[in-house]
Amino acid sequence: MKIVIVGGVAAGASAATKARRVNEEAEIVILEKGPYVSFANCGLPYYVGGEIQKRESLILVSPELFKKRFNIDVRINHEVTDIDPQGKTVTVKAAGETVKETYDKLILAPGSEPIIPPLPGVDLPQVHAVFTVPDVEKITENIQEGLKSAVIVGGGFIGLETAEALLKRGLVTTLVEKMPQLIPNFDPEFSLPLESHLKDMGLRICLGNSLQAILGDGKVEEVILEDGTRIKTEMVILAIGAKPRLDLARKAGLAVGTAGGVVADATMLTSDPDIYAAGDIVESVHLVSGKKVRIPLAGSANKQGRIAGANAAGGKLLFKGVMGSAIIKVGELTAARTGLSEKEARELGMNCYVSYTPSHDHATYYPEARRMIIKIVVEEHTGRVLGAQGVGWKGVDKRIDALAVAVYANLSVLDLEHLDLPYAPPFASAKDPAIMAGMVAANILRGDVRHVTPAQLKEMLEKEEVTVVDVRTPAENEKGSVKGALNLPLDELRQRYRELDSRKKIVLYCGVGYRSYVAYRFLKQKGYDVYNLSGGYSGYMMSMQ
Repeated sequence: MKIVIVGGVAAGASAATKARRVNEEAEIVILEKGPYVSFANCGLPYYVGGEIQKRESLILVSPELFKKRFNIDVRINHEVTDIDPQGKTVTVKAAGETVKETYDKLILAPGSEPIIPPLPGVDLPQVHAVFTVPDVEKITENIQEGLKSAVIVGGGFIGLETAEALLKRGLVTTLVEKMPQLIPNFDPEFSLPLESHLKDMGLRICLGNSLQAILGDGKVEEVILEDGTRIKTEMVILAIGAKPRLDLARKAGLAVGTAGGVVADATMLTSDPDIYAAGDIVESVHLVSGKKVRIPLAGSANKQGRIAGANAAGGKLLFKGVMGSAIIKVGELTAARTGLSEKEARELGMNCYVSYTPSHDHATYYPEARRMIIKIVVEEHTGRVLGAQGVGWKGVDKRIDALAVAVYANLSVLDLEHLDLPYAPPFASAKDPAIMAGMVAANILRGDVRHVTPAQLKEMLEKEEVTVVDVRTPAENEKGSVKGALNLPLDELRQRYRELDSRKKIVLYCGVGYRSYVAYRFLKQKGYDVYNLSGGYSGYMMSMQ
């Protein structure tokens, strides 16, 4: 048996090594268009920033090691240009020659390519993507040549990570994003803490704007944005996104789905019985919505490659689907997500509610506790966890990890209340943030509390006669409050509650939602029409700033 794999990075390399573990006798060939295989795409911005100091650290496995350890024939700088499914051959260009390579089983894992808009000036030598090892080598060479300024186009993960890297290298850096928020795959309020933090780090941010032209005589000198803004700069980084390399799949006549990726079943087999596909080019089932999606992430690419390699070699593995779990470090902040965002759930027409829960990463009486906020998207009536997002200084990763398992296992917020997570003061609170988020959302599900989100409060203030009550202390209230809110501290509420007009709706808030929940339970039983502000003043400030 001869297995040919097109592409040698995440999915392709995983496919090759798994195929070898399944079948020692198979001939396995990797054909890689570029000069490197099995390199760490996700580490590229950190090489620019200097956290990863040696280029060699980005190269996970060399062609020589593939041959020595796995007896896999890796051919770099070999571009596959065509596929003949009937003749079971691929056409390969290398060193100026074109040859045919036969196969018994073919695995397509060519990945993606960066989106380069057809704008004036994109071919200037100081315009780069952050997609391959040669890309970041060119960026670091430009920096070493003395360039002092850069414009990054794109506010997604790569754009933000590269912005931080350039700031660390001392460049005056501007980030331009066409959408009105950073990290567009998160709900909008999660952009705001990152914006504030990045501005504190020195980044200039232009949202709701797009690149129109790059100007310069033989080198980058200036960019022009859609609204006419002109920014002097010496380098441009294009981090707009990536598109799947589907040319080969289309030439082979493979089915391409509505999500824009190659159609593959759970074994990663395409519409051709001898061709498998994996990685960025494939569309998958979303495990929450059940819809076909294309989410190009390294984790799913590696799993899909492993499954494709096993099955091409005679094994029996299945790929269940994706949830879009992702995480990013921005300065000292971390943002992470899993499952569906609120925006995605509502676009799908799902009946859901959301809750915000501010917490600390560990017990507040233990030194250096830092704040985070978790948002859960919950299916109405069933309480099923549809998704979660978090942002904070420490510990966001392990909470979203726990919630990702909850989403995968179809747990409800009632289950989250009963998670048995490890606790000691340096690591968590007795009620871990993931558990606390479940408790808050479960209270809503059971009807123990009626809540409003910050966005809903804003609408209520615009449309209705509502009283907003801050139950924090006067000292806390003086540091900042919801405009027009009455300050009635919780510890005075039992004596003063009659001051409130029982004919009006009352929205209560405190710092994080707990004290206002206590106030809610008291006032509700006294006959008042009350609501609790989800996430308290912390959630309000994150959403409304």
